[in-house]
Amino acid sequence: MMIVETDADPALWFHMPLSVTKSEFAQWLDLQLDASALLHRRKLTWREKRQMKKFLEGSAAMLRDRVEADQAFIFGPMPPQAAPLVFFTKQFVCDEEHSPLHLSMLAEPDPTGAIASDRVETVPFVSPHFGEGLRCLRSWTGPDGALMLSVTYAWNDPAHNIDLVLKGHYDDPALLEVSFDAIDAFARSIRINKQA
Repeated sequence: MMIVETDADPALWFHMPLSVTKSEFAQWLDLQLDASALLHRRKLTWREKRQMKKFLEGSAAMLRDRVEADQAFIFGPMPPQAAPLVFFTKQFVCDEEHSPLHLSMLAEPDPTGAIASDRVETVPFVSPHFGEGLRCLRSWTGPDGALMLSVTYAWNDPAHNIDLVLKGHYDDPALLEVSFDAIDAFARSIRINKQA
């Protein structure tokens, strides 16, 4: 795996470790809570700290064990009382020629798992580091009836023989929608570390 780096503002986007010990992750969580308090210019309540820790511990476990994500990033400006917005990257070895169909298979949900109420909108998305890719916005109704949104970016990087996917989802469409410009800017900022 090559390392994905970002030029995004480190005060807004935080790297979330996935391959560390439990004590190292606990130390990172404490630093994350301090960073969130600084970003929002106030002390976090005990309940906000507890909810954020629980959510991030669960997210890290799911991304590491079920999704097998390579790396993860957190968008800091979400309100402390809301769940953190987590994005992950995943790399795939690409041994075939790049095609629009190939990218759409990476960006769009699996049609066999999609349901009729799913709404999917896919558009071209250009990155200064990877060129033209795709951005897929999907909305669906969760098991509890809440509207869910996900956004997935996919690029082919022939220089490194990989396909790269950046994905995140959120259960508060209004908060996600007001963050789209910052999320798009983050997606444009990621690149592969050529030294990795």
